[in-house]
Amino acid sequence: GMATIGQSPRADLVPHMQARFSSPVDIIEMGALDDLNAAEIAALGPDSGEVGIVARLRDGSSVLLSHAKIMPRMQRIVDAMNGAGCRFIVILCGADWSDIRSRCLIVNPGRVFPSVITALAHGRRLGIIKPSAGQVDAERERYARLHIDAVVTAASPYTGDRRLELARQAARHLAQHEVDLVWMTCVGMDEAMRRIVEEETGKPVILARTILARIVDELLPA
Repeated sequence: GMATIGQSPRADLVPHMQARFSSPVDIIEMGALDDLNAAEIAALGPDSGEVGIVARLRDGSSVLLSHAKIMPRMQRIVDAMNGAGCRFIVILCGADWSDIRSRCLIVNPGRVFPSVITALAHGRRLGIIKPSAGQVDAERERYARLHIDAVVTAASPYTGDRRLELARQAARHLAQHEVDLVWMTCVGMDEAMRRIVEEETGKPVILARTILARIVDELLPA
């Protein structure tokens, strides 16, 4: 099961992941915003003072959602995927989904990603690229609590070709702050953005969608 907080199918993401799997797999995709109209989606936006999470719509645009408001819809998707016989379920979002309950295994990037990244960044300056500028301060504070020296900036992947210039601007900011490695946190960020970040910083770059695909591959039957 591939569960997205936005709308399915994730044609920008799931084929990229599937191409990295070492064995064939049947995938069911569902989205928390599937079949909702614009007003219903707007009602799921963050409240004042809340740090939202970025969701991709089917047309390639994005919206900002409240984590708390979208949680019940994500739980319903997971319930449906359990009922459909999924062997495990991947949440296609880097937020923490620990409150979701499931009979089958849940791959929760919000717990997996920080564990991997903090291990790699220990003792080094970490550059972080978020999909929304509104997430920058909270992310900086999050990694400070984990005792990681982090420089945080943003570049939305859901802006068409403009995403490449945004990635370049973000990478130059990180290069100016002499980071040692870069963490591109959003599964919507793609290889084209990654190549620009590598070119501008000259540092190792970890891409969320690729590391997620490799973790999922470990769970597939041989």
